[in-house]
Amino acid sequence: MKQTILVVDDEPANIDLLVDCLKDDYQIKAATRGEKALRIARSSEPPDMVLLDIMMPGMDGLEVCRQLKADFTTRHLPIIFITAKMTVEDEIRGLQMGAVDYIAKPICPPIVKARVRTQLALHDQNRELDAKVRIQIAQLHETRLAIIRRLGRAAEYKDNETGLHVIRMSHYAQLLGRAIGMDEHHAELLLNAAPMHDIGKIGIPDSILQKPGKLTAE
Repeated sequence: MKQTILVVDDEPANIDLLVDCLKDDYQIKAATRGEKALRIARSSEPPDMVLLDIMMPGMDGLEVCRQLKADFTTRHLPIIFITAKMTVEDEIRGLQMGAVDYIAKPICPPIVKARVRTQLALHDQNRELDAKVRIQIAQLHETRLAIIRRLGRAAEYKDNETGLHVIRMSHYAQLLGRAIGMDEHHAELLLNAAPMHDIGKIGIPDSILQKPGKLTAE
């Protein structure tokens, strides 16, 4: 399936040039105004890259870039500025805002193709790395939770409670947390931390913890 590129330029002739340059390898969407570009980028079928003119009436390309990078759902999109406005200061500002490259007008089709291909390849690599990192973090999270649960169970073995006690009280703690207004993140933390509530039992001698009569003052 072809990757999608959003071309944003207020001059239809410039859009036509870029479409002719890229249409064989990519699916192209176009916008002549910044507002429309934002709607397309935030749609249910967002592009894989944005080629963005700077000098446009109304919302210029720098503002479009700023809003895309400020939005969690679109900040990952690679943005290449394609513009005749190419001072060093403009280029630095655009890169600081999150653009990945600049291409000067009038465009050179082989250069456009090469830079688009390079940046999309880098973007794909970053997405793959992000996916691997998320998987590893999830695995570490599950391992940590398993250790916490086992420590909680180990504490239960020091008295007469059943292993189900630690599960029941963890869920009760989560429900109580929600009832007093905790958000889901903190209620989940409470669920996972609650099994540790009796962990100190592990270090208490059985002669004290399981003593049938009253404890002495000592």
